[in-house]
Amino acid sequence: MSSLIGRRISERYDISEMIGGGGMAHVYRGKDVILDRPVAVKVLQPQYNEDQEFIRRFYREAQAATSLAHPNIVNIYDVGEEEHLYYIVMEHIDGVTLKEKIQQTGPLPLEQAVRLMEQVLDAIHHAHANQIVHRDIKPHNILLNDDGDAKVTDFGIARASSAATITHTNSVMGSVHYMSPEQARGGVITAQSDVYSLGIVLYEMVTGTLPYTGDSAVGVALKHLQEPLPSPSEDRPGLPSSIENVIIRATAKKLEDRYMDVSQMQRDLHTALNQERRNEAPVILPVDEEATKAVPAIKEENGDEGATIQARTGAAGNGGEKQTDEPAAPKKKKKSWWKIMMFLFLLCFGAVIAAFTILPDLLMADDVDVPDVKNMSEEEAMQELDDARLNGEAQRVADDAVEEGHVISQEPGAGSTVKEDSAVQLYVSSGPGTESMPDLNGVSRDRAEEMLSGFAGVEFTSSQTSEYPPDQIIEQDPAPGEDVVPRDTTVQLTYSTEREFSLQNLQQESREAVESYLETSNLEGSFETEFSNSVEEGNVIEQSPAPYSMVTEGDTITFVMSKGPEEQKTTEQEPKSEQVEAVIPVEVSQEDQKQGREYSIRIVYEDAGTSGPTIFAEETITETKTYRVPLEVTPQTNGTYTLYVDNEEVQSNSFSYGE
Repeated sequence: MSSLIGRRISERYDISEMIGGGGMAHVYRGKDVILDRPVAVKVLQPQYNEDQEFIRRFYREAQAATSLAHPNIVNIYDVGEEEHLYYIVMEHIDGVTLKEKIQQTGPLPLEQAVRLMEQVLDAIHHAHANQIVHRDIKPHNILLNDDGDAKVTDFGIARASSAATITHTNSVMGSVHYMSPEQARGGVITAQSDVYSLGIVLYEMVTGTLPYTGDSAVGVALKHLQEPLPSPSEDRPGLPSSIENVIIRATAKKLEDRYMDVSQMQRDLHTALNQERRNEAPVILPVDEEATKAVPAIKEENGDEGATIQARTGAAGNGGEKQTDEPAAPKKKKKSWWKIMMFLFLLCFGAVIAAFTILPDLLMADDVDVPDVKNMSEEEAMQELDDARLNGEAQRVADDAVEEGHVISQEPGAGSTVKEDSAVQLYVSSGPGTESMPDLNGVSRDRAEEMLSGFAGVEFTSSQTSEYPPDQIIEQDPAPGEDVVPRDTTVQLTYSTEREFSLQNLQQESREAVESYLETSNLEGSFETEFSNSVEEGNVIEQSPAPYSMVTEGDTITFVMSKGPEEQKTTEQEPKSEQVEAVIPVEVSQEDQKQGREYSIRIVYEDAGTSGPTIFAEETITETKTYRVPLEVTPQTNGTYTLYVDNEEVQSNSFSYGE
């Protein structure tokens, strides 16, 4: 088969990759370039292009499903043919099948199992209301989208219930593990057949296993016909009786013991987890003696998943007289030796029938060797199996080591000998496992690093803001909810920091002006008072931090407010004093500012209020700044200051009393 990857079908659908396949068709991921949306494109395999029966069956899927509109049924968008390429375009569901989910996680939590099964039941009820029986219900045909909701697909063998009797060689196409007894027997298939399959699916959802397994499709089919259903609670201890009862009623072999329709099953399941029902009495079905009798002329044919079963019965339309499933009238009691002889005769007769019916068909198919397709692309592997007269079935599995779209493993393994047309399960890499990107907005920087421990890296960028508390993540890339491969993803995070700014010189300002400045700058204030002869009462004498210091929002600034001059006691010994202010401009040239040059500034002063040289300011500046040094002088003591730039004295001055 020539590659469809990269091809555009009907000038509308771009094919990008193969995402699944079976014995009849391959499924590709594509894009509708007109409506700009992703789609899934199911393409009939080329070996069936000339087979009108296969083509009719292929299109029957579309014809059955296009009449359905339900949120839990995959939508069919288009059906077409181009140069002997037959295709169906349908809604693309970006998720896994229910089968893959069970294989990955094992038994589902009961609440999840009930919720999903109710969605499936609702979908099948809608189909039945439109006179469509699905006929192939199995976890492989139930998709789970990103929201965890179920979507039923693959109505490929569905037919209107009014035409439910099988007419083409009495064969029933489907997966034998989920097949109803009447389906395996080749009888009339009704909506109750779907109920049985739904019961088997529910059994697998809550136990993680299938109730019936065997070495061949025939063996499994016979178990559906003859063996009682294994107790689900044996595979899942503690399973509520109410859930087990739903499964038992749904999988009853006799139609009269089974739910009459899916809505009846849905109503029963809806309350199954109610506390008052969890320990209800178990359902005991009457023994079906007919089911334990040998079923004649059962043989295995090749079909979907190697699981086509046919059985001749006395149903109308099969030729011969119409028979009934009702047990025969009881015979008169015979002597025990006669019963023993009759049992031995029937046993031998059954063995002879099996030898002439089952064994020849099993041995007629040619043996073929399974090729090694590991590490091949999915399309190459499918072609290799097709050339070997085998049916490949692909299942997507996340894998960190194998390239996306290539085969991780296969069952049966390479070199195994199987019958021609047997199914080979391929596990195809969907690439490294993706995770949903967590929402980090609002968490602290340290917590964000902890949450991203498995990622390739984390890069932080700070942003000054007053809108958020400090050290809080305010932006992220990738965005929350985006699918990412952690080991290949470096996360960009922006965190908040407090806004930093230069403190204004508030000396000589009134308290009202100070409080207004603090409010608009988002600063806190602390106030002290003392007497001052040079500063008017109620105004600022000094502030800490000093004017022009760098502060951040929320910092507390301490102010010393003037109480005015202290009342002086008039004594001849009491010296007079006055306040003078030394204004010291320090200029930084424009050229130095552009070059970012820094200057180390230190101002030392001494006056009547100090006991020796005292540092007024000591800092580094990059732009012109003016310092104002308050000095207290008396007739006995002058006020002096000295300016040092880069530890060199550049200016000194002295102020005397009365100047």
